Amino acid sequence: MAINPEFKKQSVSFHKTPGPKVLPPTFPPFPAVPHGATIIPFKDFTPYGYKRLITETGEEIEVDALGGFPTVKVLSDEEVVQRNKDRKRRRNAGQSADATGRIVPWWEEWEEGENSRTTSEPTELRKNLIDRVHQAADDFRVGRTWPPISSGVRTLWDHFRLYIGLLSSLPIYRKPRKSKGNTDMDCEGGGDASDNDDTPKAKQMNLNIIQDPLEQIAHPGKQLEPNEGEADIMAHLLETFLEDMEKSIKVFMSSYMRDKGLIWSDRNLFIAPTVLHFFLRFMQRNGVFAGFKTRTDNLNRAVVVAELAINELPSTARVARTLPGMFDAACKECWGYKGSLSMYIPTTLDSEDGCSGTDTPASSAVGTFEEALKADHAEIVSSDVVLDSLMAKEVLDDTFGADDGVNVSPPPVDDPWAAAITAGQNTTASWTDVKVDSLLTFLGPTQLPLTHTTGVVEFSTRKVKEIMLPEAISSIPDTPSTAVEQDLGSRFARVVLEPWVRTPTDELLDIVKPIITSSSRGAVIKDPFVDNIDLSDAHSPSDAYNPCRDDLTILIDTASVDCFHIGLGLCGTWVQIARCKDVESSITAIDQGTPLVSKHPRECFWYLEDVVSIFPSFYAESEVEIDLGQTTDNDDL
Repeated sequence: MAINPEFKKQSVSFHKTPGPKVLPPTFPPFPAVPHGATIIPFKDFTPYGYKRLITETGEEIEVDALGGFPTVKVLSDEEVVQRNKDRKRRRNAGQSADATGRIVPWWEEWEEGENSRTTSEPTELRKNLIDRVHQAADDFRVGRTWPPISSGVRTLWDHFRLYIGLLSSLPIYRKPRKSKGNTDMDCEGGGDASDNDDTPKAKQMNLNIIQDPLEQIAHPGKQLEPNEGEADIMAHLLETFLEDMEKSIKVFMSSYMRDKGLIWSDRNLFIAPTVLHFFLRFMQRNGVFAGFKTRTDNLNRAVVVAELAINELPSTARVARTLPGMFDAACKECWGYKGSLSMYIPTTLDSEDGCSGTDTPASSAVGTFEEALKADHAEIVSSDVVLDSLMAKEVLDDTFGADDGVNVSPPPVDDPWAAAITAGQNTTASWTDVKVDSLLTFLGPTQLPLTHTTGVVEFSTRKVKEIMLPEAISSIPDTPSTAVEQDLGSRFARVVLEPWVRTPTDELLDIVKPIITSSSRGAVIKDPFVDNIDLSDAHSPSDAYNPCRDDLTILIDTASVDCFHIGLGLCGTWVQIARCKDVESSITAIDQGTPLVSKHPRECFWYLEDVVSIFPSFYAESEVEIDLGQTTDNDDL
């Protein structure tokens, strides 16, 4: 073969040449031999191999025969197979056991190796904050082993990514598919994502950090990355998160979870703040916002909010199971209903005289509906008796005709349901009646129904200000009403609640200004938002109850004290336990100005008739509306 005479072999020079700056090779020239060291030529080198030694503890180890250094154990083929089987068997967090045999929860397993988890590349290399957050979220997901899909941990994480604009729809998780040229799928990460995975992810992914064995794909007809129409919306969501991470975390773990129905599962109340606490600390530890002091300080405050939510969110469910308490139910049984959940839709939000609004009784709407039915000659049958055997037969006869046969098999002779029907014990009332203990159960032969009655009735949202344990009776009461109040204070713990809404700017979509119901009795200030009140005149409106300024105190069982915490928000109907003489005084002196009561409503005990909502102390709302699209579907796993 002829050689082109013009071809010349390129020479290699180890000297610096003009052009781009490159790292020069170190050798040659070779450095001098260190003092006191001897380099053995390769021709004179003799391999020594390995040997086994017995340590001081009696353990036999393998070391290098020349230097005496311990060697790295090389697994046998059988051990490699067993290791891979163990990895396949344990692809989910929260399934391993410790030395005592206890199953380690997923959050403890995450915490054990959390300090060693890093991003796939230094975040300082990315100047764009949006790229940094994308990379941190991707590395956070793939850099840990997740609990099973059924645990709901991934679902809450996906909701958060959707909320801050990292996803445009909730993904589906599936086992990775083997691709050509990659047959070893037993590695720690379980393989790369499929070619069809359109997940937003950081470039140059470091395979050493991958621990998540599942890949995420979009629902059919959906995509994980935003299209042209959604790009602006997702960018706005992410910018909102970056602008104020503290508020975004508050909104997600309060109003967002409430709007999406995520708060109705007890496990979500723990999973959401725990996962976000791990993610925020992951960004904090890896310096995602290095060089941006304002962003870093905001991230630190967001971490504090997540720590607070870990304790507060689960407690909202415990309080919901505690309130109204048995004492509240006994008071309601004694004095009857003073409010109803359907009563708190005000007919006019702002009346001309500045009152806080009036409520529309539900009975009027029901009565109008019944009158319309009667006008059409329709018979109204109460639900309490619709299951009665005679009434049921009449309904069937009216529907099918008395001579029409209805294929209903007779019940067995020994059927207890048939016996209940025969005995007339089959009404819905007998199924749904709840036994409520009276006040005598808690207080014995008390004078409470004689010395006290209901006063102001308020529907509002209040937050816990103070929690006090029962106090011993230290003085001799001078009146029966005082004796009853001292007895209540010595039996129950007290929770002092302050108004959540003090100014018009405090109102939110789910937290509105207080509403005084039509069943309320007692002097209430006309304008609850007024600031300038004349306190010199005891009979002035300043002595009236102000729902936006005055505190109130409820009684709870001492066993429930641990469920409450300062700042907890409660929305419901609050009923004052007022002294009878104060209520009578307010009624007889209605045309003579505000009467002077012996005990102001803020100094009285109240009971909680019903609870509508429970809020954490950091509750916040956002004007950004997010469409989840399609829910997660992982049935194919």
